[in-house]
Amino acid sequence: MIKSKLINSSYIKNCVSAALFEDLASKDITTELLVNKSSITSAKLIAKEDGIIGGLDFTEEAFKQIDKKTKFKRKFQEGSIIKKNAVVAEIKGLTGSILKSERTAINFLGFISGIATTTNHFVNMVKEYKTKICCTRKTIPTLRVIQKYAVTLGGGINNRYNLFDEIFIKDNHISASQNIFDLVQNSLKLNKSGKIITVEVDKISQLEIIKDLSFNRLLFDNMKPDEIKKALVLVGNKFETEASGNITEKNIIDYAKTGVDRISIGKITHSPKNLDISLDF
Repeated sequence: MIKSKLINSSYIKNCVSAALFEDLASKDITTELLVNKSSITSAKLIAKEDGIIGGLDFTEEAFKQIDKKTKFKRKFQEGSIIKKNAVVAEIKGLTGSILKSERTAINFLGFISGIATTTNHFVNMVKEYKTKICCTRKTIPTLRVIQKYAVTLGGGINNRYNLFDEIFIKDNHISASQNIFDLVQNSLKLNKSGKIITVEVDKISQLEIIKDLSFNRLLFDNMKPDEIKKALVLVGNKFETEASGNITEKNIIDYAKTGVDRISIGKITHSPKNLDISLDF
């Protein structure tokens, strides 16, 4: 099973517990009033479209936290490619318990699968080139770990998880300082912990000032593919390179053709589309 370094059983339990509490699942008034407490039901989780399945641990946990006796049988492994109408999992247990868990379980499954599927779409688009698809920190607050995990399920890679992971000199650092050379040089001197140093540039004139310094990664922000090609000629293979900013299905191939090592796409996390999954009795 594919796992992120930050996804563990305690994290999953805590996330699911918070989600069930938000829904007041244990106090489902409709189910309590109308459903026979001894009624047993078999149900299926069914994919309504093609995609990459992810979040099965979260989904199973949602059913188990309401009723540990609920049986959850996976039909696919985490990260599997699934087709429309595929049965993702089978559930059997008290009808009331399944009803109380249903929405929370599907929310996790659809959310994680949706990000994985969208990521995989971009990964497949550039598979003929050397570039990798990377996510950003444009994530839904408090859900970053889940979203970055989903990106890896779809074949993408993660950038920094937080502001401590690496030294990232971006446009507003440069605007505040007005001296990109000094910023980069100082970061090299002060980097006692050996963090990766990434420098963001939005024009070749900035790159010309810092190209002889020995940092790790060069991020081309909102630069056109032709500009990036010129920049890559200027620096060769000295830095790991990344293109970012308004990259979509319409222009991603042009960016991949430049030869950059990574293309970061905010869309896969800041506006994810859920994979359509339903629970049918």
